[in-house]
Amino acid sequence: MFEGLPDELQEFLDDSSKKESALVEIKVERRKYGKLWAIISGVDIDSNELKDLLKKIKNKLACGGTIKGKSIEILYGRVEKNKDLISILMEEGYSRDSIHISGK
Repeated sequence: MFEGLPDELQEFLDDSSKKESALVEIKVERRKYGKLWAIISGVDIDSNELKDLLKKIKNKLACGGTIKGKSIEILYGRVEKNKDLISILMEEGYSRDSIHISGK
């Protein structure tokens, strides 16, 4: 995950430093029936933590979502909720500078 560091040092890094250095991309796209979807990629956590993150996002945004591969797909519906999604990711320990939004 961290290029240039020996394997012995990488195992000592805690999750907060991994989250701060992760490059999270939020891609917003319009799909069937004109509904907006946000695809969150670049979140390097295991599947259980990914499920927990999805559950928190769905509860706080009152929306639907699923996990596909290593990315999270959130159904916004007809209203963009990018600011709320960014604040949730920041609460989870991701740096604002590492979160990028593209699309739509």
